[in-house]
Amino acid sequence: MRVLEVSDLVAGYGKVAVINGISFAVDPGQIVGVVGPNGAGKTTLVRAVMGYLRPWRGKVIYLGNDVTHHPAYVRARLGIGYVPERGGVLRSLTVRENIDLAISMSRRGRDRIKEVTKVFRIVEERRDQLARTLSGGEQRMLAIAMALLMADKLIVMDEPSAGLAPIMRRKLVEVVKWISKELGVSLLITEQDPTVVLETADTVHVMEMGTIVKSGRARDIIKPEALREHYLGM
Repeated sequence: MRVLEVSDLVAGYGKVAVINGISFAVDPGQIVGVVGPNGAGKTTLVRAVMGYLRPWRGKVIYLGNDVTHHPAYVRARLGIGYVPERGGVLRSLTVRENIDLAISMSRRGRDRIKEVTKVFRIVEERRDQLARTLSGGEQRMLAIAMALLMADKLIVMDEPSAGLAPIMRRKLVEVVKWISKELGVSLLITEQDPTVVLETADTVHVMEMGTIVKSGRARDIIKPEALREHYLGM
């Protein structure tokens, strides 16, 4: 059974469609990347998959269940973890309080807390520190740890490498690979800069102007020498 199936998805704001007929699937333990320039529709796609935006047409199927019209909190209860581009943690709470909250809202959190603590050292080393006092990269790692505690079979990450220093970006790559290989959790990752996707994804879809224009293995369709020019304008 596929973890996630998105079929002919159309969504937007007001009367303007931002994504048009998006279709793809995520299999068990698979890392799927969606890349494209700013404005391609990646965040709108994520919002529709997560239930923050009601699709105009199409379907979102999670573990065989049609969740197209389920709100975000229902999808979270079903075990879809989410790491937004910004935020994802409660800044007024301590690290430990954020972790405890994630565990209380999950079905598998208590089973995973030991593994999460080993990989995300921030959970113990900064446990009594307020989340707002963490660096941006540390907050991102805390958000991923929380999503992993809340997830069952799938984590959706929207631009997780945005604003990260190189050392934290390398940590992100390691964590994504570990989540997939060691825990068997699938990941759907959107990125403007596809370097993280190139290093982690099994399959990648390239978006432009609200549609998928190319799909395949990451290294077959994302040429390393063209990354900076095509996606970063450099």
